[in-house]
Amino acid sequence: MNKMKTLCLTVPALLVAGSASAANVYDKDGTKLDVYGRATGLYYGTSNDELSGDQSYFRLGMKGETAINSELSGIGQAEYNLPTSGSNNDELRLGYAGMRHATFGQLTYGRQDGLFSMVNDYTDVLPEFGGDGLGKNTEVFGTGRTNGLFKYAYTNNGVTLGLQFTGKNTPQNDDSAKWMLGSDEGYAVGLSYDAPMGLSMAAVYNRAGKTADQKQQATFGGQDDAQLTGLGLRYSANNLYAAATVSEGRDHYFINNGYAHKNRGYEAVVQYTIADKFTPGLAYIRSDVKDSSQNIDDTANEYVSVNATYKFNDSFQSYVDYRINLLNDNSFTASNGINTDDIVAVGLRYDF
Repeated sequence: MNKMKTLCLTVPALLVAGSASAANVYDKDGTKLDVYGRATGLYYGTSNDELSGDQSYFRLGMKGETAINSELSGIGQAEYNLPTSGSNNDELRLGYAGMRHATFGQLTYGRQDGLFSMVNDYTDVLPEFGGDGLGKNTEVFGTGRTNGLFKYAYTNNGVTLGLQFTGKNTPQNDDSAKWMLGSDEGYAVGLSYDAPMGLSMAAVYNRAGKTADQKQQATFGGQDDAQLTGLGLRYSANNLYAAATVSEGRDHYFINNGYAHKNRGYEAVVQYTIADKFTPGLAYIRSDVKDSSQNIDDTANEYVSVNATYKFNDSFQSYVDYRINLLNDNSFTASNGINTDDIVAVGLRYDF
C-alpha cells in the first residue's frame, strides 16, 4: 500500500507517482535521473492456508526528466515489482513517457495508474491492506495500473482537472484464465480541490467497453460498458489524517463469472502520527454487489483494519496491519472463493 509519507502529497503528484526517497544518480545539462525502490520482508498470519506465509517482495524504479526549454520538460518512469515467491508473479508496474509544461499541465502515455486514483488514494494509505473496497484494481477497465493509458492533468490554485483515454489492452502475463481483466476503449474524467486548511475533495467517473473475451465468456453483464463513479473527502493537518470514499458501479464488479449490474463501495480511514514516528490507524472497507437477474444481493468484501506503523527514520519502518474479516461463511462466499478469515500482516520495509 502507499507509504505514510505520501499522505500529504497533492493530487497532481499522485497522477504521476514517484518516490519521496528517490536517489539522484544523474543531473547534468537539464537532464536528471532518479532511482528508487524498496525491500519488504512481509509475513501473513491467517488460518487460510492459501494466504498464510511469506509475502516479501522487492521493488525497483527509475524516474527521469529532461528540459526541452524553460517551461517544457520530457518525463518518463518505469517500475518493476518482484515477489520472493518467484518471477511468475512479477509485474512491470509502471512504464510511461510524457511531457510536462509549467503552465498547461502534463500529458503521459503508457502503463500507469488510472485516473480513479484521484479518489481511491484518499483511503489507500494503510501499511498493507485497504484500497480494495471501491472497485479499482490492476487492469480492471482502466481504473488501476493499466497498459495504454493516455492521461492529462492540469492544476491551478488547488483545483486539478484530469482526463484519461483508455486504449484497448490485455493484462500482463496474459493467459486464458485472465479473460476478465483488460478492457476495450474507454475514458475517465476527474476533478479535485485541495483547500489551504488541509481539506481535499475529489470526484471521478470511469467508463470502458468490454473485450471480445469478456463479452463471450461472462455469463451476465458482459455486453454493457463498465462504469464506476467515485467521490472522496479527506483532511490532513496537525498530525491527523482522516478520509472517506464511496463508489457506485454499473456492470463493473466481477462476481460469479459475470459482471454485477450494480456495486457500491465504502472506505473510511483515520490515522494519527505521534512524534513523526508512530502512526496508529483504523479503517473500514466494504463492497456490496447486486444483480436481480442472478439473485445476487450480497457483500463481497467487508473488514476492519487495525494498524500501526513505526518509522525508525525516513528509509526504514516496521508495521502491523490486522484485517478483521466481517464476512461469514455462507453459500455466496463459498461459491465465489471469498476469504472469510482474519489476516495479520507484519512487515519490515527499507526504502531507497
